[in-house]
Amino acid sequence: MKHFHKSKAPHENNNKHSEHETQKYLHILSALSLVLCFILILITPLPSYSQHGQNNGGNYKEMPEKMKIGHLYGKVIDSITHKSVEYAAVQLSGNVYDTVKKVMRQDVVVAGQLTQENGEFRLEKINVTLNYKLKISALGYKPKEISVSFNVDKEKMKKNAGGIYNDLGNIKLTANVTQLKEVTIQSSAPVFDFKLDKKVFNVSKDLSSSGGTAEDVLKKVPSVNVDMEGNVTVRSASPEIFVDGAPTTLSIDQIPAEAIQTIEVITNPSAKYDASGGQGGILNIVLKKNRRVGYNGSLRYGIDQYGKMNGGGDLSVREGKLNVFLNGNIHQRHSISEGETNRENFTGSPLTKISQTQQSISDGRFQHTRGGIDWFLNNRNTLTFSGNYVNGMFEPTDSLNNRTDTLPSAANNSSSYIRISETGRKFRNRGGTIQFKHLYPKEDEELTGEINYNKINYNAWGDYDTKYFNALNVETGLPSAQQLRSEGATGLLTAQSDYVRPLNEKSKLETGVRFTDRTFETSSENFLKNNSNQLFEIIKNQSFHYKFNDRIYAGYLIVGKQVSRFSYQLGIRGENSIYTGELVDSAKKFVNNFPVSLFPSAGATYSLNEKSSFQFSYSRRINRPTFFQLIPFIDYSDSLNLRKGNPGLVPEFTNSYELSLQKIINPKNNVLFTGYFKSSTDLITSYQLTEYDSVIDKNIILRTYRNADASYLYGGEFTSKHSIIKWLEFTLNGNVFYSVIQAENIQKNLNSHQLSWNVKGNFTATILKNLTLQVTPEYISQTALPKGGKGGDGGGSKQAGGPTGGMGRQGWWEGNITTAQGYTKPRWNVESSLRFEFLKNKNASVTLSVRDIFGTDKNETFSETEFFRQSTYSLRDPHIIKLNFSYRFGKFDASIFKRKDTKGGSEGMDMGM
Repeated sequence: MKHFHKSKAPHENNNKHSEHETQKYLHILSALSLVLCFILILITPLPSYSQHGQNNGGNYKEMPEKMKIGHLYGKVIDSITHKSVEYAAVQLSGNVYDTVKKVMRQDVVVAGQLTQENGEFRLEKINVTLNYKLKISALGYKPKEISVSFNVDKEKMKKNAGGIYNDLGNIKLTANVTQLKEVTIQSSAPVFDFKLDKKVFNVSKDLSSSGGTAEDVLKKVPSVNVDMEGNVTVRSASPEIFVDGAPTTLSIDQIPAEAIQTIEVITNPSAKYDASGGQGGILNIVLKKNRRVGYNGSLRYGIDQYGKMNGGGDLSVREGKLNVFLNGNIHQRHSISEGETNRENFTGSPLTKISQTQQSISDGRFQHTRGGIDWFLNNRNTLTFSGNYVNGMFEPTDSLNNRTDTLPSAANNSSSYIRISETGRKFRNRGGTIQFKHLYPKEDEELTGEINYNKINYNAWGDYDTKYFNALNVETGLPSAQQLRSEGATGLLTAQSDYVRPLNEKSKLETGVRFTDRTFETSSENFLKNNSNQLFEIIKNQSFHYKFNDRIYAGYLIVGKQVSRFSYQLGIRGENSIYTGELVDSAKKFVNNFPVSLFPSAGATYSLNEKSSFQFSYSRRINRPTFFQLIPFIDYSDSLNLRKGNPGLVPEFTNSYELSLQKIINPKNNVLFTGYFKSSTDLITSYQLTEYDSVIDKNIILRTYRNADASYLYGGEFTSKHSIIKWLEFTLNGNVFYSVIQAENIQKNLNSHQLSWNVKGNFTATILKNLTLQVTPEYISQTALPKGGKGGDGGGSKQAGGPTGGMGRQGWWEGNITTAQGYTKPRWNVESSLRFEFLKNKNASVTLSVRDIFGTDKNETFSETEFFRQSTYSLRDPHIIKLNFSYRFGKFDASIFKRKDTKGGSEGMDMGM
């Protein structure tokens, strides 16, 4: 019989709640104003170019300006079918006079646009006294250039004071057969592709991710490691995880694999990106969206060996000025895990040795829905509205067996207990995005703006029943019963605007501003059953209610230029952060106003030839201490892992350097060599010490945080993709690094040196025409305990609080943190998938996949301090078998509402959503 104690809501004070909401809306208005001001600045006219010249044999300076206004229009068609060519790029260029520098500028773009759906274009406000070149280009066609002039004299201009029109009629484009072949090849994207500034993993080509989540996808991505608990690292550091280029409140196990198009790995981000967090760079999860005219989509269904199902579908429709996209997925989950912890305590009297074994079964489900509309206002302006809704529930049941022996061991000096835990959590995430994009007539010049808001709420509960036994395994004393009730919410607002302006053909400028506002609030109450009156009473020192707000203001400027085979990019970013936190019950507040810091970045590329190039990059990043690391109060929620923040922490700064060589052997065989070095000062590291606690009147062992002197990381990485024989493609990734942590400022000889390496492969073999086999092996050597994280806030994916006496990550859980006192042991695993495609155009497929074939993907750690020695082991879901079915459909057509020639479309085509 479960007991339930209704906890007091954390938002009971309406006045405070109203004040909080008011502040939130003020922040939103501030962000909107920031973006609006930036846009107004950018659209303010820059020094103008005067369309001035002496053409057509006359002097028109004395003519009224309104007589120089011309209108140019025409229609672009296919030279063979005579059908309209939509979205062809039309540019008008000529020689113009720079009124600032008093010089004539050659071949300057004076007007341009994309053709409409009927192939027509219209260019306005053209100086009729000049001669021009009209350049037209479109995907699949050879570019075309024609000379244009208005051929006017003074008399004609006087007669046509309202403007002169020049109709160019039908302009025919010829299909580019070679380019069409290239497009066909590119439509079948490789599993993995790399560029000098980032690596791109194509999720649709990863067979084993079918029916999984982003966590399953990231395990296959080169340079990325994911442990059993879902903590993500890149080169032994935690990356910042983005979704479509923005931070997210979702954790990686709440994003369906079927909703993902690609994963971008950016190991050394430029000044354009956030400087805070993510010492391992940025992982950008790009979600599916298609803008091709017509309709396309897919349906899917899957089941695993436990009978748990997943399914979903997506649809994209493009008609006229609107593109509508929708994606929905549902996932059920059944997970089995086991763990073991052994610990020897070196302090206390008597000395003790503790052994724990744990079995866990978790059931749950979540739904993920995403949709939006692209509104093409005209050829240059696009508005996008999108939203997402995610909700789910997980209910783990744990059995923990704990045995404590006093040292030296004897037959009658041990005790043990068995704890049964039934816990659960519910979460709900809502989010929306508004995006604006403006294309200028000048090629590659654009202005974008975006406002993104996400909020996640969670509720968590737990019932813990414990029985105690003596050395003879006879139950002693009364059993104990505890309860946990907690709830929380996280809100994340980002507003940004970016502007790109080519200065000339070989140089450009990029600039932008960004505002981020993150709010977090959680409350947790622990109750212990009073056996005398059978009532649950609150445990004050294991209950808490806190909240914090983090605001970051940022701006950046990047200038790039190309000189022959050499190109470079220089950038600077400025960030200011204000961090406020409050322990609500005690009304204690904490404020950290981090001053403006500058973060330079640099990149340079030298091309030896068309197939070989070198690149160098540099960036500076910051890791600011969090609320959990700063508050100077003890977290008693786990009696064996007491924690306390350190208000004296300062930010950690990291300088990163990379040198890469890319060699393109041929289109199917490429290699990339990268050497890298990272240097961090004031490294935020965890550290254990003893401290007298007046609450319980004795010395205790605490885990706290200190700024270590420095850390260094030296490494080399090799990535390659090959197709040596027609039926086999494979990608290899190897990484070797040496990490050093210098923490002698904390304790004498407290240093860590660790040589580590890992290797990962992805082998895809086409056994038969419609049958594909994929094998993904991975090995990770012994590694210093890194920072880890699952991305987002997870909706309580790690439950806060819990009963005393456990060694799990409870209380203010935040993943592993860099430490000089421990390491993870080597691990390896192999996954395999088999896909069979059938029906016309291979529009249907069945995929069979097996995760961790040999049951070797264990997570084992070892740590030792002057107070204890501890080793842990855990294993989750080995040998999981999944079967998934997918059906793809679609038709590329100019209109889904009109009857047209349907030979260009095909049912069952994978449109690459």
